Amino acid sequence: MSSPFDGDHARAFRGELRQWFADNLPAGWGTERFAPHADEDAEVRFLRGWQRTLYDGGWAGISWPAEYGGRGATLLEQAVFVEERDRVKAPFDIGIVGTQMVGPMLITFGTREQKDRYLRRILTGADLWCQGFSEPEAGSDLAGLRTRAVADGDGWRVSGQKVWTSRAQHADMMILLARTTPVGDVPHRGISAFAVPMDSPGLTVRPLRQINGSAEFCEVFLDEVPIAADALIGKVDEGWKVAMTTLSWERFATTRAFEMRRLAAQLWTALPEEARADNAVRARVLELLAQAHAGGLSYQRMVSTVTAKGEVGVDASAGKLFSTELGQRIVDLALSVLPPPDVLGEVRPGNQGTTSWPLEWVNGFKNTIAAGTSQVQRNIIGERVLGLPKGGAR
Repeated sequence: MSSPFDGDHARAFRGELRQWFADNLPAGWGTERFAPHADEDAEVRFLRGWQRTLYDGGWAGISWPAEYGGRGATLLEQAVFVEERDRVKAPFDIGIVGTQMVGPMLITFGTREQKDRYLRRILTGADLWCQGFSEPEAGSDLAGLRTRAVADGDGWRVSGQKVWTSRAQHADMMILLARTTPVGDVPHRGISAFAVPMDSPGLTVRPLRQINGSAEFCEVFLDEVPIAADALIGKVDEGWKVAMTTLSWERFATTRAFEMRRLAAQLWTALPEEARADNAVRARVLELLAQAHAGGLSYQRMVSTVTAKGEVGVDASAGKLFSTELGQRIVDLALSVLPPPDVLGEVRPGNQGTTSWPLEWVNGFKNTIAAGTSQVQRNIIGERVLGLPKGGAR
């Protein structure tokens, strides 16, 4: 049976997109002619500009309603876009929290005024969003968060701390979870979701400098931060639904199926002749290629399921788990069989369409933690698919 990904419509869409990338990728992209960015701020400005280029070309928010700036297409076209974007290693989606998580959530839960206010600005790159979920004592156990929102006139006052907040120092807005009712018998009840401007008084961002010199993650401190009444997303005390929808879309977005297929193919291409002549090495690489291909087919099936149901289900947990752990296996093998010059090849700042195997190795650990650890994904699959008792049950 043929796949919708290979149908006439998908082929026409793919051809149009390939031509657009050929005409619009930054000059010299993926070559030594592309000048590195002077610093992180310059890179963010460049990536915001790239997002605007996508929007102007009609390639932002492909599955979003046209009334909010999207293309009005389906998740099938969105998935084809992701596949082609990964194929050409186009610039990184600096607004991924907004474009892939907050935006789809707002389409479901946002008021008309919130959709009008935020969605188009997400697609143009005017507003970058960050995710104020995790806390020092509430990561995988998100329902244990302690940040509090207290009613203050028509609005709220929020105090607490968030951590591992990606690119908060560059963000314009934050999707924030805070407790609006004390913890009861069911911890996830009494949590509300808010849209918070990052320039709010009382909000402080502290970047966490990493060993490589970058600061991808931040701490965010909230000290009696005023929040307007219309910043509430969904209903009071029902923010868990908002959070779960946001996280489901995050897992959908971090299912790196096409990227893994490209990475496995790149490993095969990079193998020197003596490694290809080794039956054991060749078998291991071909096994990874087969797994990557299977992951791509599973992703296509997931896209079809989400399109039919209109919501992201447990398939996203399975896809995220499989692709991120497959990435670790691919890179582990690359580091063990490729010659040092190929492994240690220099990669300049800015993600200029090149691959660093050591960087992929480091990111591999991060990818099995971010957007929900592999252990969390296994729990979700065990409970919702296999019917196993919840963690801690005897």
